[in-house]
Amino acid sequence: MLFRFVLWVVGMLLAVASRASARLRKQLTRDMSVAIGSRDGVSRSYVFRNRRVSSHAGLEPDAHCTLLFQTAPEGARIFLAPDCLAQVVNGLALKEIGLKGDPTSILWFYEMVMAFVPGFVQPSHVMPDAYVKPNLQGKASDRITREPVAEALDPTWTAAVAQREKLMMWQVGEGAPVPGKSKNFKPVLDVPASAMEETNG
Repeated sequence: MLFRFVLWVVGMLLAVASRASARLRKQLTRDMSVAIGSRDGVSRSYVFRNRRVSSHAGLEPDAHCTLLFQTAPEGARIFLAPDCLAQVVNGLALKEIGLKGDPTSILWFYEMVMAFVPGFVQPSHVMPDAYVKPNLQGKASDRITREPVAEALDPTWTAAVAQREKLMMWQVGEGAPVPGKSKNFKPVLDVPASAMEETNG
């Protein structure tokens, strides 16, 4: 069955990539599991532990996120479609696809899988009417003031200098403490300057 094979191949790709790709290991920041299957019995769970990926048939009972398609052929068709995520979102809205757990995990999982599928190239998106230079023919172009590029703020612009000094980004850049900074939040680390010098030395 195609869906069973696709899910198995995904598991193999991720298992190999988690051992060979430092880039993938950097994405695996926590232990969790994602399960994908169909209501007619085809399913596979992907387990992320210690920055490695393994998979097994069946639905992990305590998976962080479980996605269930109505049938295996539908699951294969959607999972292999170029607009997979759009179809999944639409299926969830219509309640044709079942979801238990954190939906953002499915987005993360699918994007990660596609990055390691041989030959798959993410389509690039060009914004319409990209604004790359001033349009001097626009109706309001004569109302837009365009100043020449300046390396530093003119000190004679006293009002501008005064306003700049109020900017938090400017104050912190000048060495001021960050207002409201969490001091006991584990991901926030204050590395002493001496330690940085030892590392760089």
